[in-house]
Amino acid sequence: MYSNYITIMKQAYKINTRSLIISTSFTLLLLIPVLIMKPDTLLAERFFPGSGWIEVSLLAIYAGWLSQVMINTKNISNIRVKYWFFFSVIFFTQFLLGLFVNDKFLMTGDLHLPIPALIVAAPIFRGEGFFMPILLISTLAIVGPAWCSSLCYIGSWDNLASLKNRPKKVNRKQTIILRYLMIVLVVAVALVLKCVGASLTAIAVFAIAFGLFGVFIMLYFSRKLGYMLHCTTYCPVGGVVTLLGKLYPVRVKIDQNTCTNCNICSSHCKYDALSNEDINAGKAGWNCTLCGDCLTSCHASSISFSFFGMKKNVWEVYMAIVVGTHAAFLALARL
Repeated sequence: MYSNYITIMKQAYKINTRSLIISTSFTLLLLIPVLIMKPDTLLAERFFPGSGWIEVSLLAIYAGWLSQVMINTKNISNIRVKYWFFFSVIFFTQFLLGLFVNDKFLMTGDLHLPIPALIVAAPIFRGEGFFMPILLISTLAIVGPAWCSSLCYIGSWDNLASLKNRPKKVNRKQTIILRYLMIVLVVAVALVLKCVGASLTAIAVFAIAFGLFGVFIMLYFSRKLGYMLHCTTYCPVGGVVTLLGKLYPVRVKIDQNTCTNCNICSSHCKYDALSNEDINAGKAGWNCTLCGDCLTSCHASSISFSFFGMKKNVWEVYMAIVVGTHAAFLALARL
């Protein structure tokens, strides 16, 4: 009788044991070394020494729950937007608390401006401080380009700004050229400022102006176009992520035998990765961040995730890894 009860409960919630184990284990795998080697990196340990294991355990439970929600949802975009924005809120709340309440909320105890471009520019200008670039590259090795669709503290804003309207057609060639010119420009400016010995005050003013203009792009252009223009064109980190993300073996594939060419998936893609050409080619385009929004948008179930040609359970496993990483980022969401 007890076994029948368990069966009924599983059917009611459609528990995917594989993803549950992966998401919880992945969270623990990322956070337990932190807890052992540098426990004060965890917020709980800073205020209540010895309580870091509670924070880690709760985040592992949260990851297991969220992975089930993501896998069972009929609208991936709706859930992804919420948990991504939740991370951004946690990140900036701790940033503000660190500024105005207690510097224990800042990971290093020092102020660092929350502008993604500085991940590229700051180490070049300083000649040191490679924590964030190392974190970025490590994350790309784990989740690929999902940094730009689930983990970036600023990208969530661009996503929200673009939700009101359906994506309008943009010139992909021009946006790709612009995004890589932005990388070159940011690197060049950082080198010039270093060579002329610019003051930290001048650097801060320049960085803040760059960040505020990015916010303007989100609020005006991304909102108007229904397309994440900031993340796909303006942000230099987005260009790095897209480029290095191509080394990641997971891909979005479109089954040409079942695809009806309705283009509904295109209307759900905020990264301009599903144009008519992409659909006809049977794969997502250059800007794909593996967000998964297209999976539940396809009424013919023609879209799937592929890993070296294998498709079975790839989405479930990949989503569990992304969610586990997201949960770990919540523990480290400080500057």
